[in-house]
Amino acid sequence: MDNDVSFAILLRLLILPLFLLAVGCSSGSSGGDDSSSSDTVTDGSSGDTGSDGDSGGDGGSGTGTGGDTGSDNDTGGDSGQGGAPSKLIGNAFSGTSIGLSWERDDVIYSIYRDGEKIAETNNHYFVDQGLSINTEYAYAVTAGNIGNDTDVSRVSARTLLNTTNSGLSSGADIEVDNDRISNFAECNNARSALDLLDADLDSCLQVMLELNNMAEHLEDIRAFAARVRSEQAPAMVELGMRLFHSKSLSASSDTSCSSCHQPAMGCGGDDLSMPVGVSAVDPALVGPGRSDGLNEVPIVARNAQPTCNAALWTRGLFWDNRVAITDRGLRTDSRDVSNNTEAAVGTGTLALMMAQAHFPVTDAAEMGDITQFGYDSTSDSGFTAYREEMLAANLDGASWGQLFSAAFGDSAINFSRIAEAIAAYEAVQLFIDNPFFDYVDGDQDALDSDEKRGAITFMAANSGCTNCHAGAFFTNQGLRAVSYPQIGAGKDESGNGADLGGNGAGSFRIPTLLNVAVTGPWGHNGQFATLKRNVEHYRDRASSITRYFANSEMCELEQFAGLQDCANKVAPNGLALTQDILNANGGGGANNLSDTEIELLVKFLGALTDPDAANNNSNAIQALLPPRDGGPDGRQLEAKDRAGNEL
Repeated sequence: MDNDVSFAILLRLLILPLFLLAVGCSSGSSGGDDSSSSDTVTDGSSGDTGSDGDSGGDGGSGTGTGGDTGSDNDTGGDSGQGGAPSKLIGNAFSGTSIGLSWERDDVIYSIYRDGEKIAETNNHYFVDQGLSINTEYAYAVTAGNIGNDTDVSRVSARTLLNTTNSGLSSGADIEVDNDRISNFAECNNARSALDLLDADLDSCLQVMLELNNMAEHLEDIRAFAARVRSEQAPAMVELGMRLFHSKSLSASSDTSCSSCHQPAMGCGGDDLSMPVGVSAVDPALVGPGRSDGLNEVPIVARNAQPTCNAALWTRGLFWDNRVAITDRGLRTDSRDVSNNTEAAVGTGTLALMMAQAHFPVTDAAEMGDITQFGYDSTSDSGFTAYREEMLAANLDGASWGQLFSAAFGDSAINFSRIAEAIAAYEAVQLFIDNPFFDYVDGDQDALDSDEKRGAITFMAANSGCTNCHAGAFFTNQGLRAVSYPQIGAGKDESGNGADLGGNGAGSFRIPTLLNVAVTGPWGHNGQFATLKRNVEHYRDRASSITRYFANSEMCELEQFAGLQDCANKVAPNGLALTQDILNANGGGGANNLSDTEIELLVKFLGALTDPDAANNNSNAIQALLPPRDGGPDGRQLEAKDRAGNEL
């Protein structure tokens, strides 16, 4: 890879808050970054410490506790024209520091905090240190002086609540215990959220938030996310991004990880009920319209889970938690990973994601059949040999060596390194800002009255939602049998279409509800076309199943719309299989919520969406997409949607 391409990649990555911290202390990043010693920096304030280098190990980057992290160009000036920088972003690094970044354009910029000039720099990032805990600051960046009709970019950011949260320490876990479920005794004994006056909504919701320790949980997840971000070096993430989008990791060089997990689609999903992996008619087409031209129902049995916030899962990955952390350490259903944990995936924060990366590349339906090369698909040793002798060897040193050297210090290529780089790239896909968290921070206008009623309904005892979706991550990370309709190819070896989940009783991992509104279709097979219908399933599962198959709802899914004899092809034994699971789990359950309460729940769930995750043009999403240059070896997936639009 030439220096210009490498420089462009690193520049895009530096847009992310993570890289503001890491670039100052990472000596291995490629792309010819200017060293801090050669930058022109002056501190124009008294008593405060500004720096365009490392933030001094103060806890790493992270999501702030409030404030706008988007840019606001006063006059829309173009970058590099003596005006305002483009793509200005600000994020809390800790309780006492905030990092700023913008697109590089070799201009000396003046930095203002709350109207006072604090520094000048010719770099494209700046760390403001020595700040007060839990305080919002307003920044302006310009090539001139404010007040002289120059273009100005503005951003606000708030420091973290403290510098002592356990999430900032390596090895800390996210608290997922289920706190007390409140009821309406704390809300003037109203029978439901529907009976509350608008004037009583905030006082009622505040009581419920306190009973559920939501502010504490939110502080924990923000600190945890800050640490995860700060641990990823830019060069490692750059390598991981290139590998994630490379078709060289598939058996026939026609599929990449991003074929089914596209950052610009559904928070790292593909908007399909069931993904289409290898042998696509148009390999570049991702999402609705993707087909292999042969199987009307995809042979990949389960929905492609979003990669955003994957780093926040600390107990298990996949729908069946087949990769999990237990009291005996990491376990998988493949001995070539579990028995060699230290060598294969390490024991750090990325261990789960590193282990997960070993599986899709050896799945015949997802990324290719290893038996076509003579490897044994029934033995762990066959998988191990294929990963090293075929996939790792397929990445030639001439094309990939510079990237591996920048990330690891030498150009050696093996699959453990591939897995580590992919995990680092997935780790920075963090989207945890949303209107509900703004409300928890104290902004009572962040939610409208319907969203507040939905939040109250969600946390009330009669809905049962927090039995499984607890804490600020909105999941207890366990398995649960909820009797979703059985559709698709299934995972049963008999070929009858059954999918009995992670424990043989129809149990699947409880998904996080963060960004749930943009991650449909919903269910482990993408069974439900709308979030509302998914929520309705919990009102009365037995009735929901009857309704689903009576109305052939699987044929309402976009992926199967217009398919002739759809019901028999998509779910030939679906009703009987689903009823067997329902009966085996005691007939399901019911919360008997009204239609209006379900509508309110759906509105509340929408308030858990990070605006950046819902906007494909946001800086946060665009920084996760590689330049459309073919990649190191010309095998990069240049993704598009069915209308031909670039993703």
